[in-house]
Amino acid sequence: MKEKLLALTREHARSIADIQKRIARYSGAQIQSGSLLADAQGVAATWFDSVKSAMEAAKIRPDLVTDATAQFDKILRLSKIKPRKTTLLAELSAAVKAYKEIIHAVETASFELTQALSIAPFVEGLQGDETAYLDEAQRCLTVDGLRACVVLGWCATIARIHRKIEEIGFDRFSQASQEMHGKTTGRFKPFRKQFSIESRSELQTVFDTDLLWVLEYLELIDNNQHQRLRHCFELRNNSAHPGLAPIKGPNLYSFYSDISEIVLKNPKFELSAH
Repeated sequence: MKEKLLALTREHARSIADIQKRIARYSGAQIQSGSLLADAQGVAATWFDSVKSAMEAAKIRPDLVTDATAQFDKILRLSKIKPRKTTLLAELSAAVKAYKEIIHAVETASFELTQALSIAPFVEGLQGDETAYLDEAQRCLTVDGLRACVVLGWCATIARIHRKIEEIGFDRFSQASQEMHGKTTGRFKPFRKQFSIESRSELQTVFDTDLLWVLEYLELIDNNQHQRLRHCFELRNNSAHPGLAPIKGPNLYSFYSDISEIVLKNPKFELSAH
């Protein structure tokens, strides 16, 4: 992990130095070159797209990460306009100076042998409102916040379920609950609730465990998937309340594997494009 981070930061530092030299050679007082500004924007974006998260995952000097983030935010903003050459050069020079400390911090850091936890393999490629929860969940892992990561993962799952029910129709959801309530035999006989839902706000009052029963009745999930999601819900509850059972990497990965396969990446829960 250390060698990969060193390679990443050194390559980024070279890119910054390169764009700094190119801008220094620019003849005008104001940067008018679209390609030059695009490259400057790309250099700044690389910090936010890959380097920052890698630094946070490795727990390298949070103060350096915070300072560099502010510095690259300035560069990113300047590259979207036509800034004065001296202004942009000053910010790039500050970034080059900051990177000397960053690389030194990586070189002298003590890395654990264990791989940093990441939910990326389970959520990559996802789009939609749920990604806000999942992005925050990944950030929780940079501070060993496994419990918070689980809670946010369940939030993302329920958000997708709510949106799918809204797409199917609140009336169909309500009808299904009423049909289940009327069952006198079979698997759904124990379900004794009825809902009359007309909005997303009203849907938010339905307990998560009741949602799972109706999803099974609507054949969006089967019995086995229902039980697996119920287990995920219990892990969410264990994470949100005090207790002696620890949440560790295998628990986290099992949880994210299930919510990803059963809901977030399940074709049955895909949403129609609007």
